[in-house]
Amino acid sequence: MKFRLSPLRAMLAVALGAFALGAVDHTAFAETTKERILRESKIVVGIHNRAPWGYRDEATGEVAGWHPDLLKAAFADLGVKELDIRVTEFGALIPGLLAGRFDVVASGLSITPERCKQVAFGKPDLKELDAALVLPGNPKTIHGYQDIVDNPDIVMGAGRGSVVVRNALAAGVPSERMLLFPDIQSNVAALRAGRVDVSLLSLPTVLGLLKDGSARDVERADPFVIADEQANYAAVAFRKQDEDLRALYDERFTALKQDGAVARIMEKYGFADDATVPDTITTEQICGNGNDGAGK
Repeated sequence: MKFRLSPLRAMLAVALGAFALGAVDHTAFAETTKERILRESKIVVGIHNRAPWGYRDEATGEVAGWHPDLLKAAFADLGVKELDIRVTEFGALIPGLLAGRFDVVASGLSITPERCKQVAFGKPDLKELDAALVLPGNPKTIHGYQDIVDNPDIVMGAGRGSVVVRNALAAGVPSERMLLFPDIQSNVAALRAGRVDVSLLSLPTVLGLLKDGSARDVERADPFVIADEQANYAAVAFRKQDEDLRALYDERFTALKQDGAVARIMEKYGFADDATVPDTITTEQICGNGNDGAGK
């Protein structure tokens, strides 16, 4: 005897089959972040609103900064004209990227092995050295991490999650003599108030603070000596699953470097030749263990 489905069951089976096919098709043809950016001609960018990295120009209201300018130049010829800027605290940049609140972080993140486990960095684009702000006259004579290590009375301030914390710890500065802050403003304010004796930041950040007047009543500790191997390298950061987007950016960045556009943007923000990344330095090398942050 032949088995026959009732008309109702037959209709249900057809509907379920169509739904299943639709689900498979949706997965197979899901739009990537890169495809959406190119279709919408817009990229959503996370910054922490600090010169020279990524910030809004108070005079024009337009986004400016080293990394946003690189993104603009890299994607302009592809028709992507709009940078949709989202401002957050420095320590919230990577969590915000991973949560999908923006497509890229373009705000002075340094490449580190720890961060490479979370995000995919583009090519290193700027060599950074650590720098220090102190009270006028540098009363505790701070010219390097060793001076902080040697004087048990010195308390240093740094940004929560910043690379200078790692460098200070590696140099032997005890963690109990560090105060960590959510942003640069509170770090510098603590220096003015005498809560810390020195504020550690990247050199580009210090130069930006001095240029825009945010570092009033303090001064740069000059020199602040660190070993060359303690230099950091900044880059734009992407989600690991957006490897095609990172690859496209890297391709465009290489072209910009070859035609001199990168050098012109460096000059615009006052970066000297010593901030140029040597060709021998790669993201893979900095991340270590062959982990370039792309899907590993």
